[in-house]
Amino acid sequence: MNDFLTLEFKFSESHTVFPKIVLSILVMLLILIVINQVIQRYKDGKLTDFNFKFFTGNYDKLKFYGTVALLIGYGLTLELLGFLLSSILFMFLIMLLYIGNLKRKAILLSLANSILTSFIIWFVFGQMFDITLP
Repeated sequence: MNDFLTLEFKFSESHTVFPKIVLSILVMLLILIVINQVIQRYKDGKLTDFNFKFFTGNYDKLKFYGTVALLIGYGLTLELLGFLLSSILFMFLIMLLYIGNLKRKAILLSLANSILTSFIIWFVFGQMFDITLP
């Protein structure tokens, strides 16, 4: 008998449960945001005046396109280098991109942070929880 608080799934599909829950929550939040915006525009009398801009005129193009390139590169290197090396490299480069200076201290802190964080994530999820990482 199925009830509201019971969740049944096959073991082969168990890794998709949490992402599906998160996706469902995000879709519900998106719907709430859209409804809120429509109500606000209706109250302001600007329901038909739609002037949406995703970016402001002065957004940092280097950080935006650099982040997109690094995310694509991270996805491509996961199979080639594995989770640990790809994550260390990605975190190191993205931190340098956002810090903005290439002084010795910034480089060393970025390297230490990327190595430590990647190892902790690998250990907790890959070793303790036995979750398969790429």
